[in-house]
Amino acid sequence: MSEPVIVLDSGVLDRATTNQEFRWTLRDLTECGWIPVIPTVVLAEAITGRPEDAPVNYAISRIGTTETGEATARLAGRLRHTVKRSGARKAPSGIDAIVAAHAAESGRGVVFTTDLPDLERLLSDTPSITVQKP
Repeated sequence: MSEPVIVLDSGVLDRATTNQEFRWTLRDLTECGWIPVIPTVVLAEAITGRPEDAPVNYAISRIGTTETGEATARLAGRLRHTVKRSGARKAPSGIDAIVAAHAAESGRGVVFTTDLPDLERLLSDTPSITVQKP
């Protein structure tokens, strides 16, 4: 099993620089060996190409991004399909599924999100991953 991860979705990226309490949480976790992860696909939701992106760009420059390989993308597809099969009215987005897949692959960690219901449904079979708002 690898080190625990801290996976950030697009809704919390700016908080990594603008919310002091959340910054302290991230700092404490990384100092304890947790690995921060921002899947590159999250940029599609987080970046607008406007000056208002500055906090997000700063967070990305400090944390970096993580490429999504084929195995992770396939896991994301399986997670989405599992939620759809469960009778959910609406399937989570592919980007949410990729965020969940990066967390699930690590085996343990936390996903910080502003979209609790979708991430919780995607990771319902992975109790070693905590999903929470920052």
